[in-house]
Amino acid sequence: MGRTVYVDLFFLINFSMDFLCFFLAGKLLERKMSLPRMLIASALGGIYANVSLLLSLGGILGVVIDVAVCMIMCLIAFWKNGGVIKNTLVYIATSIVLGGFMTAIFQLLDKAKLPFDAVDSDGISAWMLAILAAVSALICVFAGRFFRRRTTKKTTRLTVHINEKKKTLDAFCDSGNLLRDPISGKPCIIADAGALRGTLPDSIIDLSLDDCNTGNVTDTDILRRIRLVPTKTATGRGMIVCMRVDKLVIGEGKDAHEADALLGLCNISELSVAHGGCLALIPTELLV
Repeated sequence: MGRTVYVDLFFLINFSMDFLCFFLAGKLLERKMSLPRMLIASALGGIYANVSLLLSLGGILGVVIDVAVCMIMCLIAFWKNGGVIKNTLVYIATSIVLGGFMTAIFQLLDKAKLPFDAVDSDGISAWMLAILAAVSALICVFAGRFFRRRTTKKTTRLTVHINEKKKTLDAFCDSGNLLRDPISGKPCIIADAGALRGTLPDSIIDLSLDDCNTGNVTDTDILRRIRLVPTKTATGRGMIVCMRVDKLVIGEGKDAHEADALLGLCNISELSVAHGGCLALIPTELLV
């Protein structure tokens, strides 16, 4: 026996869920989201849901196509806003969590045998869909507040590891640090170059203080690690020397975790008073 699917309702449900997932993923990733892009990406998800239902895609091919569409949707929603793989993984994880909550809530309400028809002959009734949508919105709000509390910490510790040497600095959790490598999309932790002298090679320290003149660097290993990242501040535009180190660890003890980021070098010692004497600036997204 076949079943009747209303294309417009099926589109609306998937559109709404995709929009909620993008909203929550943006909060978790500390991204500045564009409403038009979120709407376009969510609409694409709603259209694909109907197409995949008609084509009955399954197996490995279906999974590959699903992931590819998710990546395209995330490219649209998070345009020029971080790595597509990381964004896609967070979006998928958010979809799974929200879907699990909605399924659990639906089953609980259905078992409660309320004096309303939770399920009618065509599927979920309108009032049940409204309840599930409202609960999903509340989940987004409370989850956003929870992760904001996690990122309200003002100071932490940063340990830089390179070539079997390490240096630990006091770091300020800076929500205004939105610097990213335009190629890899990785965030950049800013550290005072002078404070790392003796841990990093002198050539990279001098480079960061010499208007990014790479002609003075002859070590090929250092050259492979260097990234010149464009910056935009209140005083104008410029370039900052960033590099890949062996490891960047944020926090201490049980709270310590490795960050997937670049290390930017500049002279911030004059500004350290405003940051509680800290000699490194960490984007808040790396605290979660």
